[in-house]
Amino acid sequence: MKTWLCLTGLVLFLGCQTETLDIRANYRIKLNAASPGATLKLHQPYALSLELSTDSYYQKYGYQLQFYQQSGLGKLERTNDKEKTSVLQKVAVSLPLGLSAWQYTPKAIGSSQVVLVAQQERGYTQPDTVRLLFQVMP
Repeated sequence: MKTWLCLTGLVLFLGCQTETLDIRANYRIKLNAASPGATLKLHQPYALSLELSTDSYYQKYGYQLQFYQQSGLGKLERTNDKEKTSVLQKVAVSLPLGLSAWQYTPKAIGSSQVVLVAQQERGYTQPDTVRLLFQVMP
């Protein structure tokens, strides 16, 4: 009887330890992207302007961008006055609030869909996703 009570107590104690704490803020982030057009030429770089905004008044840093191709093939680069930095697919890179300059270069002919996901580094807000669709011609 004593061992049964100990086992019951142990099971109840371990059951209480499985609770998770899911912290979510009511703040939202919004990613706006200007599409370079419906039809793009192969191997020609296109300027891609991204704008990240949030309704959080205290969080100015810690945002990230993930890029991947749903269909097609292309290269995304972050551009500034001094250099270009290539962005690997499904690898998060820092994304500032406000406007930022990027460049997309299609690498394959056909239908292409680029997916851009903006997220907060620590994940307190829901991510925002933008899909860009276009045809790539030779």
